[in-house]
Amino acid sequence: MKKYSQLRKITQVFSEYGIVLTGARKHDHFIFDLRMDKIFLNGLIYELEYALDKELEDHKILGVNAPAQLIALLLD
Repeated sequence: MKKYSQLRKITQVFSEYGIVLTGARKHDHFIFDLRMDKIFLNGLIYELEYALDKELEDHKILGVNAPAQLIALLLD
C-alpha cells in the first residue's frame, strides 16, 4: 500500500512538470525527447525527493535518463 501512495505522489509531481507517464512516453529521454534543461531536471528530482521524503545518492542520479528509470530509483 505504501508503494501505491508513493506512485501517486510521483505521478502528481511529473504531471506538474507536464510529463506523461503512460505508454512509451515514460521511456523518453529527459534532455533529448522531453527537451528539459538541466536546471528543470534538478528541480524535478528535488521535488520528487521532497514529496517522498527521500534523498537519492548523487552517483545514482547521474545515470538516470528517463522517467521510468527515475521512478525505479525512487521506489527502490
